[in-house]
Amino acid sequence: MTAAEAIKNYANTANTYNDRIDKAIDGLIADQKTQADLIAKLQASQGDVWTPEDQAVLDQLTARSNAQTEKLEALDALTETPPIPPVA
Repeated sequence: MTAAEAIKNYANTANTYNDRIDKAIDGLIADQKTQADLIAKLQASQGDVWTPEDQAVLDQLTARSNAQTEKLEALDALTETPPIPPVA
């Protein structure tokens, strides 16, 4: 393999890796927006009585928080082994 081929292969691998990380981060950003919207909805709930709708929103928040934790752990695992550049 020539040096140019090695560099091209590395660049392709690195770009694919970076695309995966970008996609994961974009997904987490979207999840945070959804979480903020659900929190605002819960905070805007009227009255002193906890309603079934309030509980449903809280359950959504809990489920989404758990899903975000799993996504963050997966992103952390993905960053443990970045592509290794070619050696001369």
